[in-house]
Amino acid sequence: MVYFVKRYWKAGFKMNEQNYIKERIATLKSEISAYRAMQDYHIFTIVCLKYFFFSDGVTLDPDLAVDFLTDGANDGGIDAIFNDPNSEGNDMIIVQSKYYESAPLTGQDIVGELYKITETIKLIDNFKVSNLNAKVVSAYRNAKSQMEDSGVIRIVFFTSYAPKNKRERTKLEKSNTEIFKTYELEMNFRSDIEAQIETVDNGKLCVDYDKLELDSKDNYLRYEDSVIVNISAQSLQSLQNRRRNGLLGMNLRYYVRQKMVDDGIQQTIAHEPENFWYKNNGIIIVCEDFQMDGKVLKLYNFSIVNGGQTTNRIGRLDIENDFFLQCKVVKTKGTNANERDRFTHNIAEASNSQKPIKKADLKSNTPEQLRLRERLHKYHVYYITKKGDRAPRQYAEPYQSATLEQVGKLGLAAILQMPGSSRSNSQRMYQDEYYYSIFGQDAKAGVIADTLKISYYYDMFIKTSIKNRGYDEKTVLPMMKNGKTFQIACIVFLCKICYNVFTYDTVAGLLNNTDEVKQVLRQMGNIEQLISINISDEQETFFNMFDVIGDEVLGYCFSNALDEAENSQDTLMPSNYLKLDTNYYKDIIKRLWRIYNKNSELNSGIHTICGME
Repeated sequence: MVYFVKRYWKAGFKMNEQNYIKERIATLKSEISAYRAMQDYHIFTIVCLKYFFFSDGVTLDPDLAVDFLTDGANDGGIDAIFNDPNSEGNDMIIVQSKYYESAPLTGQDIVGELYKITETIKLIDNFKVSNLNAKVVSAYRNAKSQMEDSGVIRIVFFTSYAPKNKRERTKLEKSNTEIFKTYELEMNFRSDIEAQIETVDNGKLCVDYDKLELDSKDNYLRYEDSVIVNISAQSLQSLQNRRRNGLLGMNLRYYVRQKMVDDGIQQTIAHEPENFWYKNNGIIIVCEDFQMDGKVLKLYNFSIVNGGQTTNRIGRLDIENDFFLQCKVVKTKGTNANERDRFTHNIAEASNSQKPIKKADLKSNTPEQLRLRERLHKYHVYYITKKGDRAPRQYAEPYQSATLEQVGKLGLAAILQMPGSSRSNSQRMYQDEYYYSIFGQDAKAGVIADTLKISYYYDMFIKTSIKNRGYDEKTVLPMMKNGKTFQIACIVFLCKICYNVFTYDTVAGLLNNTDEVKQVLRQMGNIEQLISINISDEQETFFNMFDVIGDEVLGYCFSNALDEAENSQDTLMPSNYLKLDTNYYKDIIKRLWRIYNKNSELNSGIHTICGME
């Protein structure tokens, strides 16, 4: 499935709002030296990436942001390509952006850009790349290789254009929906992005005060301090247009688009609005307080926790004849802020649990996650499980903060020794047989903290060290660029042996029995930390080990696998080789042990971090 996501900016903006955009661009240029010589339209793209994809506990490294950009001659209409760090499937994001302030935008403009991008994708997938620049081809293939099995390609179109009115906006939406019926299109204009920026910068997860219109006075069903009422669709539309993303700040899903649901909502509104009440489940609002004043519902410190898709769709459609929908208004319970937050989370989780929300959101406030958060704090790691949470400034190093999903993926690779699953099917972390080994009471916070540091070192190794080492471009280099989870698994495997968790002979006797070897490899023994001592040249120690493992272990094994594939007249891509845990068990572990015993640099590095030198 391919998603087309359009990001736009607001009609009727004042001069200070126009400067608001320029201020974000100017701030990035003044703060980050790598951006100072870049054109404003490039920085505009980075601003959009920062606020829409790198605001929820994942920071956007300046050098990495520059690497994402593909804009230039023969770019095929693609301005940036990267993998979404917040998606469950490591989705590929393809970006096209237009930065201008007053030039008109027509439906054909957008259609033309989308058509160009889709044609570019076809060309790359069919290896017809002679008319495309090397960076866009390489970026596309690398991002595609990083996608998990559940990942999707999403095309995101950003522009600073502001439609003059709602009618123009609707026309732009309809023109593209009719032409690209096979794709999901979401067009967000200036006001949508401003709301996103406000939500991120202010950390505001609720609206302090606003109101909705009711169908009639005193028509409600009360339960304790909460009520069910019927609200006007036009008043909900006005509220959504005023508040945008801030209205959904405590919604676990924000706005998770489902084309079938969107189409159903749109069809009912267009053809039988009088039946909307019967066909739609309505929305749930959680608030600190509310007041019914005749036909006006006044809400205080509130958020829509369920019904984001309904709210957004109503906000975008023409409603000629008003109609009503159900609204459950739930007043929070609790004697303090923590109790009220937990109550709100429970309502949101219960009401969304049957819908396609991220599994991480459902786990964010569970007891084991809260306890792990406390344990990680002792190792100076800020653990981010809740949407909108950000690490305080004292956690300055990248490895001093982590999201639930980051910890889970590293846990699969390192603790459970399942690097293929970590890379291609990380949702396995939520299965009970794996989940509690990673996040449960026995999970070692010190080990997690060290895997975060090793992961950071590997990112730095790829960023700074692989270009000039002369790696074979067919075998070793792809393993270096794509083999992070396998590198981490290899290092932790050797550490487990050094810490006497198991012996290689025990493992070797089970390598052809996947189920049994997995049970042995996941053991942690009494390990509290992987890096047991302070090392003066710690980063260099890991760089040396990455070099040996990537070249003499992963590259060697992949080269053999390529030879076997060619002899069988098959095609083997690096990403496919790295998707399978069985390749790790049957090939890589054997080769790793052989190299460990004869390569002094790898042997010394493992002994050093385990305190054996």
